[in-house]
Amino acid sequence: MKRNELMAIIATCFLMFAVCLSASAKSKRDIERGMTKQEVIDILGEPKTKSFDEYGDKWEFVKNSFIIGDNKAITILFDRNGKVVRCNTRIIHADNNQNGAGCPTRPTPPPYGEVHYPNADPNYDYCLSDTSFSILYNKVKKASFDNEKYDLIEVASLGGYFSCQQAASLMRMFSFDDERLKVLRIVAPHIVDVQNAGDIYKLFTFDSGKQKAGEILRSSR
Repeated sequence: MKRNELMAIIATCFLMFAVCLSASAKSKRDIERGMTKQEVIDILGEPKTKSFDEYGDKWEFVKNSFIIGDNKAITILFDRNGKVVRCNTRIIHADNNQNGAGCPTRPTPPPYGEVHYPNADPNYDYCLSDTSFSILYNKVKKASFDNEKYDLIEVASLGGYFSCQQAASLMRMFSFDDERLKVLRIVAPHIVDVQNAGDIYKLFTFDSGKQKAGEILRSSR
């Protein structure tokens, strides 16, 4: 009798464990683009580390697996509105070998005169879409005075990011190097593919202008 009761208890425990696993699996969600910080916390809990820069926030999580002995490191990037724009996961094996892509670092612009790679993929690839940039470009072009043009570009930079090609298009609307450098100072912190800085350098006829452009780009990182 006691043996039957013990078996019944064990069977009940296994059943309850299976139900809990099933419920946990159903409630588990993946991190998706556009999620808020609170939604991320609801799924992963509080981050292990937090950091930020002019592009947005970066949260890092470490999840332990007691079954296989490996850890999972998760890095999530948020835009300036607090929405998820990128999620990277890597496995940290027990033998300290890592598998998978870590969080990318923002590129550093090449100094003027060095080789650049125009087809390189930007690490932060959420610059203005062609449609959005076309709207901005046309508004700036229609502005009557240079100060109005600068103001429009500065306002757009508050919540937007640009490729080097887009920045060059805005700079090209101005005739003189000083004016173009002023535009560059506005948009430089928001350029996502500075490895393509050659698109900007070639706007300047003299080496002095190109050198100044390189200094502005590097100081904005």
